[in-house]
Amino acid sequence: MDAEQWNERYRASGAVWSGEPNAALVQHAPPIPAPGARALDVGCGEGADALWLAGQGWQVTAVDWAGVALERVRSRAAQAGLAMAVVQGDATDPAFLASLSPTGRFDLITLGYLHPEPEDRSRTYAHLPGLLEPGGHLLVVTHDPEHGRLGLPGPPAHRLLGAPDVLAAIGAPELDVLVAASVERLGDDGAVRAVDAVVLVRRVA
Repeated sequence: MDAEQWNERYRASGAVWSGEPNAALVQHAPPIPAPGARALDVGCGEGADALWLAGQGWQVTAVDWAGVALERVRSRAAQAGLAMAVVQGDATDPAFLASLSPTGRFDLITLGYLHPEPEDRSRTYAHLPGLLEPGGHLLVVTHDPEHGRLGLPGPPAHRLLGAPDVLAAIGAPELDVLVAASVERLGDDGAVRAVDAVVLVRRVA
């Protein structure tokens, strides 16, 4: 789907997503290293993760290519009294992302449920470690291939990424791998709603 198709999807619904931050983010987000530490939420959608990070004290920049979703992020941030930058743009453009920070880098980058075609994975992920401050963290959450094998709704099976796929797409040797796991998410009825790959890495130099 391109940006306009996503805009159409958002226009057709009062809310596309749950409005709650991803459980993997809540569980694995590192402690804020200092007041004013910068976080970048790539592909922020309606902004639940970005808003949660802002509420934890991060200086957040939320990026997406769907303007309709970004208007919802701005509205929710204003209602919550949270200051954050909300920017429309291409998450695969490293120069654009670097321009969103005075230093060109961030202390935390989060990226949820971007499932490019296999030949585009490197273009989607490989530039992200270079946007981290030394000691900074990158958290990626995707739908795992097991999600597809269970017949759960989501992208086509060939675009799903397990933790090894994410690490291969990131492809940076100067990273400590802190989490690389497949995690089931259950509904209120105990049924599996999703199977996610969760990857958390830290830049060491």
